[in-house]
Parts: sequence; C-alpha cells; structure tokens
Amino acid sequence: MKISVVQLNYTIADFTHNFEKISCAMHEHKIADLIVFSELCISGYYPYDLLTYDEVINRQNQIIDKIKKLTKTLDTAVVIGATTAIAGLKKFHNSALVIAEGEIIHCYHKQLIPSYGVFDETRHFIAGQNKKLRFKFKGQHLAILICEDIWYDNHQGYLINPIDDLPQNLDALIVLNASPSMFGKFEQRLQIAKNITRKIKAPVIYSSQVGGYDELIYDGASFVCNANSELIALADSFKEGSFSIDLGRLPQAILKAPYQDNPQAFVLQQLICGLKDYVHKCGFKGVVVGSSGGIDSALTLAIATLSLGKDNVKAITMPSVYSSEGSVSDSVELCRNLGIELFTREIKEEFLLTCANFAKAFGTEPKKLTKENMQARIRGRIVMEYSNDTGFLMLTTGNKSELAVGYATLYGDMCGALNCIGDLYKNDVYALSNYINQAYGELIPQSIIDKAPSAELSEGQKDSDSLPDYDHLDAMLKLYLERDLLADDEIKRLESIVAEIDLNEQKRIYRLVELAEFKRKQAPQILFIQRRPFGMGRRMPTTAKFNKSC
Repeated sequence: MKISVVQLNYTIADFTHNFEKISCAMHEHKIADLIVFSELCISGYYPYDLLTYDEVINRQNQIIDKIKKLTKTLDTAVVIGATTAIAGLKKFHNSALVIAEGEIIHCYHKQLIPSYGVFDETRHFIAGQNKKLRFKFKGQHLAILICEDIWYDNHQGYLINPIDDLPQNLDALIVLNASPSMFGKFEQRLQIAKNITRKIKAPVIYSSQVGGYDELIYDGASFVCNANSELIALADSFKEGSFSIDLGRLPQAILKAPYQDNPQAFVLQQLICGLKDYVHKCGFKGVVVGSSGGIDSALTLAIATLSLGKDNVKAITMPSVYSSEGSVSDSVELCRNLGIELFTREIKEEFLLTCANFAKAFGTEPKKLTKENMQARIRGRIVMEYSNDTGFLMLTTGNKSELAVGYATLYGDMCGALNCIGDLYKNDVYALSNYINQAYGELIPQSIIDKAPSAELSEGQKDSDSLPDYDHLDAMLKLYLERDLLADDEIKRLESIVAEIDLNEQKRIYRLVELAEFKRKQAPQILFIQRRPFGMGRRMPTTAKFNKSC
C-alpha cells in the first residue's frame, strides 16, 4: 500500500485557502492509496475560541464534504484532522477522520488532551473513548493516534497511556501532529517513535503541520520510523513538503536528524519561518524597526531582512542628547550591509521641549528615570507613526533577559506588534548574531557585537549600571524561570555561576522579575523558541505578593 505524507502551512480558519492546499496535495498524490495530513488540518492548529462559533464548525464540515467528493473523484483516501461535535455539549473531540470513496470509514478521537505549557486544549476538547483503534484498509491493519497521545507523561495526571492500548499485529501506526518547534524536539519525537516501533514491531508514520501561527512555530519534519527503529523518510524542516512510501517496500537508507549539530541554524530558521508567516498571514507589506546601533535591534533587522527581503524592511535611527556618534554610524553600516533603507529622525529638540513642557506643567524638572523613558516613548511613537503611514508592521526588539527584569519602557521600546527575539536570553542574542555573520558574511558590524550594551538614555549609561553582567544574569533567570525543566547537570552548572553573585543581589533580581509582570502582560507577542516562553508558556498573576527565596 502506498502512503503519502503531506505537511502544509495552513492559515487558521481560512477554510477556502486550506482546502485549496489539501486539494492540490490530493491531486498531486492521487496515485497514493492513502494521503496523511496533520492534526486539525482543516482549520489549522490551534483555532482557540474560534471554536465557540457555530459558523466555524459549519464551514469546516462543508470542507469535509468537499474532501469526501474528492476521494471519489480521485480514487484515493485521506486521513485528516478535524474538530468533531459531541451531542449535547459545547465541547468537541479532536479527531482524525479516514475518508475513502466519499465516506468516513474510521474515526479516532484524541485521548490525551494537554493543558500545560503553551497548550490549553481542555478549554475546548474532551478526551475520546475509542472502542475500536484498529481499522483495515487495502488489506493493511492500521491505527491512529494524535500528537499528545504518544507523549504520555504520568506527571500530567493522565489516567491512561494510549500506547499501551494499541492492538497487536499492526502494519503501521499513523500519528497526526501539530507539535511546536524547539531545538532538540525532533530528537524527542524520534525517540518516542522508536520506542513505539519496538513495542508494536511496525512502522510509525508521523505527519505534522509546518509554519508560523501567532507566537507558535511548527517545524514540520514529518517522518517515518521503520519496525527496526530506523529513520527512513523525512520531510523538510520549516517548509511545506511531502514524501511517499510503500508499506510493502520501505526505503532502506537510514537518515540523520536535521540540524542535530547546529542549534543556531535551527533557531534562525525557526525565527525566519515565524516572522515571515506572521507578516504575510496578517497582511502587512513589510516591517519597520527602530535602529539604536545596539545588538538587539541589529539582530532583529538581520532576521527581518533574511525573512522578508531587503525591500520589505525599513530602519529608523533616532539620535538624541545622549546618543554616541558610534551608535549612529553603526546603524548606517548595519543597514548598508543588509541593503535596507535607513531613515534618520533626530529627537533632541523634541526631547528638550518635552522636558520643558513637563517642568512648565508640573512645576518641577522631570527626574532622571522620567527623562530616560521620555526618549524611549518619543522613539516608539515615531516608529509607530511610520508604521501607520506606510502599512509596515513595527517590530519591537527586547530580549528575554530584559523582559524578565523589566529593563524596558512601556509604550516606548516595547511598542510594536511582534518581538522576534523576546525568547532569546542576551547571550543567545550574541550567539545568534555571531552565527549569522559566520553563515552570511558580516551583516552585523563587529563593532555592534563588541560594544558594551547600553540604552544610551543618560550620560555614560551602561546596562551594567543596573544589572549584573549577562553571564550571571542569564544563569539566574534560567534557574528562576526554567529550573523544573532543566537536567540535573545543567542545574548544577548554572548554580555554580549564580553562587558568584551576592545573595542580596540575587534577591533584587528575582524581585525585579516579579515586579515586571505588569509590563510583560502588555508586551507584544513573542515568537516562541524555548521551553518556557513568556506569555502562554508562563502564566503568572500581576497582583500577587511573592518574594522568591535564594
């Protein structure tokens, strides 16, 4: 039996567009006996509260009817992911439908419904109770699971392990997925699949969606693992793609996991995928970034240019009273290297006038911090004005270390629609910048990489005036934010670094993280690339009173 696996980049709830993609794939692979798509492929994963609209479910069902007709016309069968209603309830099943000759011949409901990390499926879905896991098609005995079903973890409180209930004597297990991307995640998926093949002594066919969906990015990399636990088929990462196998004559070549030895290349492709899809799916022309001459805005501009092309990226430098000559010249060199247009909009006079108007209105000179924030807000407003006037989306440029401790100005440098680097710690920013220069030539001037980080909002200001050096700060933050996700040896390594910091300073930093929650609640969306991103991945109350102990 010939099976085609198709990974596509869907748009959430754009049913016409998604059907066109599915239909094209069905025509392309019409000689296959069975074409396998991904989890919730008709709507795209994840539609969130759009599922509360009857119209969404009705439109999805209309597409299912069209797919049924296509299976008759093309004489092929499909496995698709869909939302199925439950009589008398406002919640649904997350289902896989096998459609052949115009009819649904098998329906499987996802059994493990995740509600942790970035997942919140229990809000909309109920676990399925499947009386029949095995189905027979073209003489082959098959079974289906969906994503979380193979990620059984007793720490999540699941009462069953769907893998334990798989029937014997299967010819293949099909797994539909929408698994968010992270470095090392493919190896985890592959290891799980290998463990299953050892248990069922049959191949695992793993199909996933690909692309950027708001903050979440899916790497695709659909694959097949044979009964000997060998990787024998693999689709591209971060691209649409497909492959076909014959269950009777599986490929002999053993493949290697993608990006295994190159985490920076993986992170870059993940961010490129996420940014490109966010901009295009939201209908923007391009992006605009405030260029400070610092490493964060430089990396953001480099990622944007690699994602969208030089004609679709604009930069604005906005020197003020405290801007160094090097910051302006570095911005010029950066934009020349990237081939993008740079605008200069000085804010010195505007800043001084704002200070004077403040003193006139309130009878006192603005304090030092107020002056610093004034400059950031003037700059944020200017870039937003350009965005309004041109239709270019504004990217903000704060890294994870700064967002963690609140080293950013609300309605200033936090202005924007999307943050590409908000899930990168400061040292990650440097690592990715160096990789880009190695891979693409010196796009980011070395002078930007080498200079001491500074917001340049007051005379001689350096980040180190307010924060520990980033080696120590990042170690503290990783332990604070991700300790329960880290391996024991990584915890020990980080603890040895943090031990060099005075306890009072540790307490101060932890307190800054807690106090900055109100800022993060108002921050733009962040492209997720790490284990616990701010936003959906870490949900904290703003009005809590909690002091982290050291």
